[in-house]
Amino acid sequence: MVRVTRPPNPSYTNAQVAGFYFRPCRDQDDEVILEYFRCRCGTVRKQTNRNGYSNLMQHVLHEHPDYEVVMLEATAAQTGSILNFIRHSSQNLFGWMVWIVQCNLPLSFCESREARRFFNLEPISEERLRAGMEGVVMAVERSIASELPASFGIMLDGWTHASEHYVAVFACHEINGSLKTPLLSMAPLLNEANDDLSDESHLDFLATMLPRDFGVQLVQCRFIVGDNCKPPGGDSYGGASCGLREPSAKPGCSRRPGSARK
Repeated sequence: MVRVTRPPNPSYTNAQVAGFYFRPCRDQDDEVILEYFRCRCGTVRKQTNRNGYSNLMQHVLHEHPDYEVVMLEATAAQTGSILNFIRHSSQNLFGWMVWIVQCNLPLSFCESREARRFFNLEPISEERLRAGMEGVVMAVERSIASELPASFGIMLDGWTHASEHYVAVFACHEINGSLKTPLLSMAPLLNEANDDLSDESHLDFLATMLPRDFGVQLVQCRFIVGDNCKPPGGDSYGGASCGLREPSAKPGCSRRPGSARK
């Protein structure tokens, strides 16, 4: 019996390799010449929809056998774009996410028959879209967590819409002398029947969210500043700001707009 060794799976698809090495040919008027492509080495090859990338790949395999090494070492600046290195399925998923998030559409919109009929994105399920969004959130959280220093500050900004109160939480720290204020969370504060908008509820929310999502503790926070906090004995929210020195203490209020008591 003769054992046949399978060749390793290629690192790049034919479309990615062709996109890296070839560009469409153009005439003297800078118009694209259909079905003709010029390689980086100057060779012109023909590619039709019928034969796919076979002609282009034959040239690459014969003249550029080290193409995988070259592409791995290439940077986005050298290639002009990183799109050639991104799988089509990932680009398709990203297109759905951008469309739905920026247009404030329900996740189920991706399964709409009308959307699939009049748009050129490939069909995708709501479950796949949700999983992709969750993956993006986790990747962003890991990136922010890697930059959070041992000590940082917190800024809160409340927002009420349709009787639902949300709290946006921003970290405040410096990286190489540059101020950074990444958004850590924007979520409803009232989830349980006994929840309220008190100082304790805000601190409990932070004490749960920070270690769960970013691997840091509330005791690492050196100050908390909140905009539009209700001043003691007053009903107006305008012009007030709240702050505290230690997260374990109750925040005091100051009538000076934009200031925090330390």
